[in-house]
Amino acid sequence: MTTYDEWIMKSGRIGASLGGVAGFFYGTYVMATSHPLSWTDVSDTIESVVVLLVTGVMIGSLCIAIGWLAGLVLGTVASPLRSRTEKR
Repeated sequence: MTTYDEWIMKSGRIGASLGGVAGFFYGTYVMATSHPLSWTDVSDTIESVVVLLVTGVMIGSLCIAIGWLAGLVLGTVASPLRSRTEKR
């Protein structure tokens, strides 16, 4: 049986991982569809790729923090319920 602390921290890590991946792809998608990127020559293409990656990393980092907090809250709420069902 896992302790409450282990369960809560595991939920926080899962939330942070999911939030980071989803935030990265969402940030890249938003930037690719809303900003006029130029793909005409090599320097413009490199600049566009860098802009997409930087935006994805920035929004992904924010979503890691939000996902971690959401995971902590859900882990805190779910851990007592899980332990009660295992004891019966």
